[in-house]
Amino acid sequence: MVKKANEYIALNINGINDRYKGTYHLTPQLGRLGDPNGFIYFKGQYHMFFQANPYDPGATPTCWGHAVSDDLISWKHLGIVLAPDHDYDCDGCWSGSAIAVGDRLYLVYTGNHDRNGLRVQTQCLAYSDDGVNFVKYANNPLIGADKIPAGTSLVDFRDPYIWKHEDKYYLLVGTMEQGAAKVLLYESYDLFNWTFKNNLLRRTSAGFCWECPSFVSFGDVDLFSCSPVDYPHNGYAFVNYNSCIYALGKIDYSTGVMDAGAFVEIDRGLDFYASQIIYGANDKIILSSWMNSWGRTWVPAELGDGWEGMLCLPRELSLKDGKLYQKPVTGIDAYCKNTITKSASVTEKTTLDGVNGRCVRLKIVADMKSSTYFKISMLSDETYDTYVSYDKTRGLVKLCRKNNKYIVSADERDGSNGTTRFAEYEIKDDKLVMDIFIDKSSIEVFFGDGEMTMSALTYNPETADGIFFESVGETLVTVEKSDIVIG
Repeated sequence: MVKKANEYIALNINGINDRYKGTYHLTPQLGRLGDPNGFIYFKGQYHMFFQANPYDPGATPTCWGHAVSDDLISWKHLGIVLAPDHDYDCDGCWSGSAIAVGDRLYLVYTGNHDRNGLRVQTQCLAYSDDGVNFVKYANNPLIGADKIPAGTSLVDFRDPYIWKHEDKYYLLVGTMEQGAAKVLLYESYDLFNWTFKNNLLRRTSAGFCWECPSFVSFGDVDLFSCSPVDYPHNGYAFVNYNSCIYALGKIDYSTGVMDAGAFVEIDRGLDFYASQIIYGANDKIILSSWMNSWGRTWVPAELGDGWEGMLCLPRELSLKDGKLYQKPVTGIDAYCKNTITKSASVTEKTTLDGVNGRCVRLKIVADMKSSTYFKISMLSDETYDTYVSYDKTRGLVKLCRKNNKYIVSADERDGSNGTTRFAEYEIKDDKLVMDIFIDKSSIEVFFGDGEMTMSALTYNPETADGIFFESVGETLVTVEKSDIVIG
């Protein structure tokens, strides 16, 4: 089935419409791209595996796609590497992670079996000695119903995340039980024989399944992240029906339990889910995420463009005073060309000469000493736009794509309506500082030093490349604009 899938891609890849296909974001060759999987730095290259369905961009992914990069910006596709061809994964090779042991690369993933109204999910293994061609372990599944603690869901038991600590391997699996969401911790000495250790974390009123768990350590502080379904709204936070969250604390490897603090939303935008966090080159901690969410309109698929799905610009993570900071990976700097700097006093809707484009980076400092409101509209024309605004009086950021050509709808339980997010944010010295990345159909905003981010897809006409500034009162704006050029 892997061969069949890659032959299908080769025969049909020229039929896609790339009008909204990201230039410096990872997108599929054909069909659907979903969660980042098996993200790993291996033999001097970044390997990104991802949920894929080459046959139908509007369908649930069933395969793993594969791409490699030297710098996390320019990607080379290597095709489909896992496909559902055994009874235990006949309805999907679902999300998972990777680990390298010597020269061998191992993938752990969820085998989905969904027949006759009964879904069973198990954890499985595949491996490769060249990092390209993978063989499934003959004794799959590694973790089946016989290794699941009583009361745990067999239906929602997925997305293994693997790492090694001292002489043991550890594996997280996201799941749930009646009245609580939780993540299970397993341990092994050899990658093949696993024993249930404990519930790493378990909480009530915290969504009904913790998908896509990750675990990394910042020295004395550990970070656990996951993507809960239906996490309770809390003011302006956790408004999306599917959230992406983290908690800080410390794991006790002797008990298998993590003492962790409150959950915090990783990205305050509209499209950010199923993140995976790894150690990259020089032990940098790097995050990747699917820039989308379930229950939303998948616009390129509905338009018949032949593809769907994008990963966010990878981010370098750091901790400062107990808070997570996110920065775009430094590799993007090499692709920033034709840089210009413009300054202006803004009191009404204004454009700056040369500041426009659909594939650009904007470094903005907006001095709001004499203003109460500032707004920047992007991918805009006279009719459509997507904007970010800041209300200084209320200390509130707004991200809005309500005025797009193609509207993204959302699940009725989604508090954003698919179009608008707010976030409380305090600026320093009356200056709103933003690092904004625009890529044809996406916008990612890094605020200040990276203490807050907001991400969103946006679908406006192909000719909509305007960038407009507005203010209530006088805002002094300085913009450094760079074209992002790949190749």
